[in-house]
Amino acid sequence: MNLAQFDFNLLKVLYALLLTGSTKEATHKLGISPSAVSHALSRLRLTLSDPLFKRENNIQVPTPFALTLKAKLVPLFISLNDDLFTDTFDGSRNFKVVCPPALMDIITPTLSELSFELDFYAECIPYQRRSWREEVLDGTVDLVFAVGGDQNPVSSLKFETIGTSRLIIIYGEPLRSSLKNIDDFSLEQLVSYKHVYCLPWSQDDNELDRQLRRRGLFRTIGFKCPEYAQVIPAINSCPYIAVVPEPWLENQPFKHTVYKIKLVDSLAIGNLFMMNRKSMLPWKKKIISSIKSKIAMYYKPTNQ
Repeated sequence: MNLAQFDFNLLKVLYALLLTGSTKEATHKLGISPSAVSHALSRLRLTLSDPLFKRENNIQVPTPFALTLKAKLVPLFISLNDDLFTDTFDGSRNFKVVCPPALMDIITPTLSELSFELDFYAECIPYQRRSWREEVLDGTVDLVFAVGGDQNPVSSLKFETIGTSRLIIIYGEPLRSSLKNIDDFSLEQLVSYKHVYCLPWSQDDNELDRQLRRRGLFRTIGFKCPEYAQVIPAINSCPYIAVVPEPWLENQPFKHTVYKIKLVDSLAIGNLFMMNRKSMLPWKKKIISSIKSKIAMYYKPTNQ
């Protein structure tokens, strides 16, 4: 058998099962009977020589082969649906954006202003170090910002690099006397001080710390906090340093109360990219364009 001989109705069932993980929800999504879904799944298993799903706690869990198919099939179906049926967008006025904690202060004014101007519900979702592709594909999330390198292309998703920035070291008055004549730090100097750690994920999951460990270096954390808003008060109260993105510091009203040191290493340089669906309603495209313009003010173009 080849693709020309394959019953494409079976692919619709596979697509629905991959999206929902439930025979009942797939039945509702496709508007067919449960027995029709079960029959199609049996034919798929026979044709593709793979069980495709294993039932665990009333959930259809995809096999490794099915997950491979999902990575290709779901974007394809979504892209075709967007191109062929442009009137299928739901009427909800919701916009959800995921971004790293250091960007929250930068995007908040623009996003809140737009939510009032365009009359929509805006929500900032806490960033987690994982792929958000499925959420963007299924519409759970509209826009994701993340730091990273080149992304594997997906037909229905748009990846765009905003620009590049660097991590810098900041400290407060308690360390001023000992660091006032120092303009830059090596990695060895970086790990010789106690740090304020202000990220919602653990050091084990933090890219800077992972790269430091590969070089046999480890940071000592003196104060751990979940919010960037706590960083400046912390370093102004004790002899700790903090590693923060330079765009975040530039946007802080109390940046004049701290001092910064350049981290001299390639680990300090990073690209910011954004991910969203290619097909979006005009008002959502306006939001993305406005937020991108605001953030781009703090990031250098990657070709410089």
